[in-house]
Amino acid sequence: MCSLNAYSEALKRFKTSDPFEMAKNAGGEYCEKGQTIKIKYLGAKAAVDFLSGEIVWEAPAGLMKNDKVLILQYLTSACGVTPRGTWVSFIQLPDGPHHHAPFVLEAMTPLAREFGDRVDEFKRRAAVFGAEEIQMGDYGVVIPVFPHLPLAVCLWKGDAEFAANSNILFDVTAPLHLTTAALWVLGVEVSRRLRGIQGQQYS
Repeated sequence: MCSLNAYSEALKRFKTSDPFEMAKNAGGEYCEKGQTIKIKYLGAKAAVDFLSGEIVWEAPAGLMKNDKVLILQYLTSACGVTPRGTWVSFIQLPDGPHHHAPFVLEAMTPLAREFGDRVDEFKRRAAVFGAEEIQMGDYGVVIPVFPHLPLAVCLWKGDAEFAANSNILFDVTAPLHLTTAALWVLGVEVSRRLRGIQGQQYS
């Protein structure tokens, strides 16, 4: 997962970037008076102070280490391209095959285990993050993680013959906004959020 060094690097790049360009390319808004970039993360408003990089998130759950790194990375890397609504699996991302097995283990398998026979609970938790239903699997949703970077999460119920299964899909434009390594972290964090698990917090 993201290290303290990754946070320092993301913060350094953020502070040396143009706030107007970052806001424009990321689908956010730069408020010059308060010197903050306003953007949505997981369906809730976030305000990023341009001078310090501090982030205020209008969601009940606090921001974890990986959340902060991902927000800063997205702001500095987003290119302005909007989603196409064409979905690809993690293995189809650049260098995805090299990291697919751990992605399945860390992100997809736990979702199937947690919600394979509790679709209603999955619906409830996904709705917290602004999810909208999509016709995919037995039940699927699109979660607006960032304005230009949604994820699709779908479930297949288990039965006597087949075990429950899940998948996390990325819009085909996702690699234009974040590296595959960052998308790996993003998928794992969304899976954890849905399961009510949060990562390490910055002190």
